[in-house]
Amino acid sequence: MSIFLKPVQRTNPLKPNEAKKWYPVQYTTKMVDENEVAMLIADETTLNPMEAAMA
Repeated sequence: MSIFLKPVQRTNPLKPNEAKKWYPVQYTTKMVDENEVAMLIADETTLNPMEAAMA
C-alpha cells in the first residue's frame, strides 16, 4: 500500500511575518475499516493486530 503525499504551503503561527514553508501532507485514496488499519499497523510495528486495534 502506498503512502501519498502532497505539498502544502503554510505559515508558522508563532512567526507570521516569516515566509511560508512547504510541508508534506498525507492524503488517503480509499476508506478502510478498523481491522485493516490494525493489520497494517501490526505489519509496520512491534504491536500485534489486537494491540494495534486497541491503540
